[in-house]
Amino acid sequence: MELIVAEIVSFFIVAAILIEHRRSQNGSKPLEQDSIASVALSYLFYLAVAIITHLSMRGYLHLVPWFSIGITLAHMLAIPTYILFWMRAIERRLLHPETARILERVQFSLLGLAAIVTFSDLALRKLFVFSPIGLIVDGRGVLYILFLCALFIFVQMYVLVLRWRRIPGYVRNLFLFSSFFLLLSLVFFQWFKQPYLLGLSSTFMLLLSYLVWQRRELTLDLLTRIPNYTAYLEHLKHVVRTAQETTILMLDIENFRLINDRYGNAHGDVFLQRFATKLETSIPSGPVFRLFGNRFAIILPHQSHNGIVRIVKDIRSITNEGFLIEEMHISCHVNIAIVESPLKTNTVEEIVESLDYTMAEIKERRRLSVIIFNQKLVPLRQRKLDVLSVLRRAVVKESMVKVLYQPIIATKDNHIIAAEALMRIEDDRLGMISPGEFIPAAEMAGLISPLTEIMVRKVSTFLKNHEQQASHLSHISINISADDLHSAEFARRILDIIEQTKVDAGKLSFEVTESMLLSPSDSVHKNWNAFTERGIHFLLDDFGTGYSNLTTLVSKPFDFVKLDRSLVSNATNNYELLSLITGMLKHLGLSMVAEGVETKEQLEVVMREGIQFVQGYYFSKPVSEEQFLRWLSGSMCIIPKA
Repeated sequence: MELIVAEIVSFFIVAAILIEHRRSQNGSKPLEQDSIASVALSYLFYLAVAIITHLSMRGYLHLVPWFSIGITLAHMLAIPTYILFWMRAIERRLLHPETARILERVQFSLLGLAAIVTFSDLALRKLFVFSPIGLIVDGRGVLYILFLCALFIFVQMYVLVLRWRRIPGYVRNLFLFSSFFLLLSLVFFQWFKQPYLLGLSSTFMLLLSYLVWQRRELTLDLLTRIPNYTAYLEHLKHVVRTAQETTILMLDIENFRLINDRYGNAHGDVFLQRFATKLETSIPSGPVFRLFGNRFAIILPHQSHNGIVRIVKDIRSITNEGFLIEEMHISCHVNIAIVESPLKTNTVEEIVESLDYTMAEIKERRRLSVIIFNQKLVPLRQRKLDVLSVLRRAVVKESMVKVLYQPIIATKDNHIIAAEALMRIEDDRLGMISPGEFIPAAEMAGLISPLTEIMVRKVSTFLKNHEQQASHLSHISINISADDLHSAEFARRILDIIEQTKVDAGKLSFEVTESMLLSPSDSVHKNWNAFTERGIHFLLDDFGTGYSNLTTLVSKPFDFVKLDRSLVSNATNNYELLSLITGMLKHLGLSMVAEGVETKEQLEVVMREGIQFVQGYYFSKPVSEEQFLRWLSGSMCIIPKA
């Protein structure tokens, strides 16, 4: 009677697990693809026929002999059926999908053959001998059924050994213990005539598996239903701990925001779901992870160069083909950063940093959309990390931020009429760091606004301390970034600095580029007005580089337009573009500054076009505050180089 009670309790436990599991899945996965559901259903079938059989054996149910025989045989076949579904769930997790399907067909064929032989024996009566009421009393049939169960378990254990190093420790321990307990249960079932262990251990292991599945649910991305960033880090830890040779790909869908803007967020979500599904089916040799937003990762066994090329082509074909979503065809471009492990120190942090660095290199270079990280990039990565460390210290220790001044010269008399303040970062170990190196790092780390504030403070202090010498200057300009201009708090902090230093705000100007104004926001508009009301001027920088349009010039009251150095240095078209642009700006009544004037010939071209002001190495490189002050205290005139 205790056995029947245990089986009934197990039945309700498993039924509850199944109901809760399907509810949480919300029908997102078909029943035949849901491993937990298929195992639970096969076990419920085993428990149902076991309860009926044992009630009949105890005399609580009186069945006609033919029905009793059928239930008894179903009970015997339910054992290998349930074990096969359990082993199949594990094999699906361990094997390539196509390999798992082939093994599944072979195993189900064996089970089908066993069912045919079992029910055919009703006529032969050689495998099973039944009592008058239809219960098995003798025969070798039970032994071959148990042998089939053991075969399924041993096949799964063999697969587990083959894939041992490729799966996390807690997962392989669960698989190993479940297989061991099932084998032990079969031994007790046959040799000790104790079916208790099979039922109890199966219920316990199924409950434990469900809890592990629930844990795994926490590591699945809610949108795409593939492993998330937490699972990615866990997998990397396993890779590092076992010193596996792997090829790791990080995928970044370029400008995905534009897909959301054009087609809507709902279509963008569907695109990500289909993209993730396609990656899983097209690159089945390794797990696919969604790290965040539009970024994915694939961790593969070590690939040869040809293997990497083939995988990249497969990914390219997915993105080029795109997806048809509600009659709208959406495709994309993807950047791919590749790292091969183990690396030098073989840590998770090293792998993550190497992938991030490689992706940053792709976005910085633009010409390349696939880069494989190698040891040649290590010094470059270390340099960038060192620069980032210096920047963080410079924000606190302002003396590390140096201001150089490059004069702006009036072409009619070579007099200094203004200057541009240029930032440099000086470190005891790295020396003087140029803007081309530290500005991208500062923007990436969110340090550009604090650095801009330091520049404004230093330039304001210079102007205040040397009011007399600077009185003849029209202004000193400072470059500000898009992050600065879009920050709601930026104007308040800058105006506070002006109040503290008591500088004449009219002596300050900010240089902005057209690209910063293409998507104006409320904060940009408010900041612009706050500065202009206080007397700060704006210069349009790098005009003529591709964004140039009349709307920007007319809609914003710029005091100067700085012509990009490419217009001045480009003699191949006989300066026709320079002539067109200067003619337009003259018509609008705008003052112009020609940047990058380095030769006498360029200066002559600039003067011929009627450009009033120039800036460039022909007159002066950016100089220290002391040198600039000597010019201001002297004749205010710079003689061009010979």
